Amino acid sequence: MRHLLSSFYSPDPSSTNDSPSNHGSLDAIKTTTFNAEQYMNLLIRKSNLEALRQRHVEMAAEIKNIDTDLQVLVYENYNKFISTTDAVKR
Repeated sequence: MRHLLSSFYSPDPSSTNDSPSNHGSLDAIKTTTFNAEQYMNLLIRKSNLEALRQRHVEMAAEIKNIDTDLQVLVYENYNKFISTTDAVKR
């Protein structure tokens, strides 16, 4: 799970190609120089209403999964902290 989160939050070396053609595609969301306004304008121009709705549903599910993973990591780290504190007290 840690690997998945670290791979999500660290920049993808293969996507650091910041060529202009990369910024003009919907894959630009994966770059380190992501421009949200430009991405949304491009998404609106290239997609119909149903595709936009579907993308919203997919992104909401991704956000929920990432949030759940983050909560699990925080809980695990908290438990490790409590265990370590107890061990130091002894």
